[in-house]
Amino acid sequence: MKTFNLNLNFFLFSILGLFFSLLFGVVTSKTESLSKFAPLSKISFYFGNLHRLILMSTVLMTLLLLLSVTVEIISRVKKDSLPNYFTSIIETFRLRRFSYQSERTDKVMNDSRAKTTINPIYHDFNRSVKKLTVDITENQVIVFIKIPHSQQAQKILKEMEHLLREEISSRSPDYIFSNPERIKNQLWFIGTKR
Repeated sequence: MKTFNLNLNFFLFSILGLFFSLLFGVVTSKTESLSKFAPLSKISFYFGNLHRLILMSTVLMTLLLLLSVTVEIISRVKKDSLPNYFTSIIETFRLRRFSYQSERTDKVMNDSRAKTTINPIYHDFNRSVKKLTVDITENQVIVFIKIPHSQQAQKILKEMEHLLREEISSRSPDYIFSNPERIKNQLWFIGTKR
């Protein structure tokens, strides 16, 4: 639960780094033919250095991801079961998708143009939803939601508490959930095995 968002960021940065590493690798190989021309000879050098830097960063992110996931898997095998780890990941993404609010508003710039924007209240709420995590173990299910900053976004979360509890309960029928508990800027749903 503590490492889920960190692992997700490591994974996304690794994929992005791999893409840019391949891109700069191709550009470096193509610019090496330009090194014959004196003014353009430095371009290949700079792209080569940038390629190596991105490649090293990508390898570092991938190693950190593998280390973090390995530690979590070993911990799950010792204390719980490995399928619960993968179920937790799937349920986290499902509950995030369920909680996500999408309402776009059209602002008229002038007579002929309109711009579609995201409501800032929903933007604040969705930022909190991106940190939502579900942790399923043999004995309990814990759902963590970060409380949004703005009062209006907190009102949306307060109105959704009952729906979230129903959704969590329907996805984990073997567990009994109490009312959510707020601790500072965190909301916790805790379910115990029947």
